[in-house]
Amino acid sequence: MKRKFLKTYIVLTILLALFFLMDGRTYILARSTGYKALKVFEYYKSTELSSSIEEVNKPHFILKSRGADEKTVEELGNLLEKSYDLVGKEFNYYPTKNIPVFVYGSMEAFWDYNKALDGETVMGLYNMGVIHLVVPEAFDLTLEQYETNGPVLHEYTHLVVDELTGGNLETWFTEGLALYQEYNVYGTEWGQFMDSKDEYSLEDLRGNFMALDSDKAYRKSFLIMKDIYDRKGNHEVLDLLKELKAGYDFYKAFASLSDS
Repeated sequence: MKRKFLKTYIVLTILLALFFLMDGRTYILARSTGYKALKVFEYYKSTELSSSIEEVNKPHFILKSRGADEKTVEELGNLLEKSYDLVGKEFNYYPTKNIPVFVYGSMEAFWDYNKALDGETVMGLYNMGVIHLVVPEAFDLTLEQYETNGPVLHEYTHLVVDELTGGNLETWFTEGLALYQEYNVYGTEWGQFMDSKDEYSLEDLRGNFMALDSDKAYRKSFLIMKDIYDRKGNHEVLDLLKELKAGYDFYKAFASLSDS
């Protein structure tokens, strides 16, 4: 016991020393590597350990049903393939590994598998390389309404941005990018008729984003990214994503993009 404790103490001391010796970029890259390892495990868990679940295979997606009928799963697979092309053109990025997607037949089914969100109405979710979708029928939407106002393109954009930045991003930033893609592709503008009074600032978004009023926070995130696209264009955004993937501090890299 004593020897084991001593060895553990030495290892922890070395790791602590390395932490303080790292510059900011090295630390971000190390954190990104750890995140990538977690995503690999999540991918394995979603594809291999859930292989008994009924699934529909598409060219770039593996859809697994959790209470959804096969026809709906097939239709959502087609929407995902459409998003794969549309978002791919915008970001010049096309994942080569098949993406796991869980399709839930009801909100109750979603809550059963995602306890942390129990009671919250969620149309879709992206988490560590895996997309989760709740069927259109749960929201009384047609497939067409679900395509233009639903979660498919939104959640897929999260996946692409996550891949292109190595997870080195802020929540408001990926939400703003996903909302902008909805606007860019379908003309769907989040919170278009909201009162702009008491609008959040960037500093507000930098805090605990999830604790803010979601409608106002999403609206501000969208407006920030729309302004950047309007002023700087797509190439500047893609350059920022590359810098983030390379391990640069988010706000230092973002500052050059947000400046007039």
